[in-house]
Amino acid sequence: MISVCIPIYNYYAYPLVRRLANQMKNLKDTEVEIVCIDDHSSGYYQQQNKAIAEVAKYLRLGQNVGRAKIRNLFLGQTQGEWLLFLDADSVVPENFLKTYIKQLSSDKQVIVGGRKYDDRGNDQEHRLRYMYGTQVESQPADKRRQNPYRTFMACNFMIRRDVFEKVRFDERITKYGHENTLFGYNLEEHKVRVDHIENAVVNGQVEDNVEFLHKTVEATENLAMIYDFMWEDQRFCQSVQLLKVYGRVRRLGMQGLVYGVWKMMKSAMESHFVNGTGISLKQFDFYKLGVFIKRMHYQSLKP
Repeated sequence: MISVCIPIYNYYAYPLVRRLANQMKNLKDTEVEIVCIDDHSSGYYQQQNKAIAEVAKYLRLGQNVGRAKIRNLFLGQTQGEWLLFLDADSVVPENFLKTYIKQLSSDKQVIVGGRKYDDRGNDQEHRLRYMYGTQVESQPADKRRQNPYRTFMACNFMIRRDVFEKVRFDERITKYGHENTLFGYNLEEHKVRVDHIENAVVNGQVEDNVEFLHKTVEATENLAMIYDFMWEDQRFCQSVQLLKVYGRVRRLGMQGLVYGVWKMMKSAMESHFVNGTGISLKQFDFYKLGVFIKRMHYQSLKP
């Protein structure tokens, strides 16, 4: 049995659930259940998603627990030997479930389907998210296989229950960002096999430039929090590009210089990002480095 696990937070997820339920009707030899857990969305979205209960198991939490813990909660709410995790904004292709079912075998442990973007975000207002999504996140399976753990994405993957019972999402992560990064690394540490296939979902929610910039800052600050308890693990630090660059800057004693340059360029960079003009992903990487250095300085001042 496959348990499709959909964590929901402030998103209308019924279309995804309905599409999956329709695909289930055409399955013959594999049983599938759909389980949705709402992470204390606003009343508006809870009302919008009430119809999910007609076609799937639908639970609503009394308080927000975050992107890591909510995924772990599915272990206690599902029955399947395999857990298939999907973000609520995913648009699944035809035969999505059948493609995963064809991959099932006793030697498989984790299977990642991938993500892609359509042309809805290819305009100036969404340019930053679209560029990052298409150039960084949307990779074909053969490219993802070259670094199977670093390219792990929690938006669309299937994991065997006994593996997930041993390697769970780190619940110290309560805010947005990089729970994927740490989970992928922990899979590698436990020598869990990760297979990448072509079964991509389309990213249904393409944030505008302002929202994506805000989420990027939040994710980068969250990475600084993760670094706080992972900094001694050099293999982890070398596996994350931003931490790798930060380590090099720190060894050279150049944090102050880099931060000073970042501060001078900050307004101009943000103007490019927000307006969707003259965007460079290398510039975007430098922007994140400055945010990270600033956050690390703030954390070092804490009592």
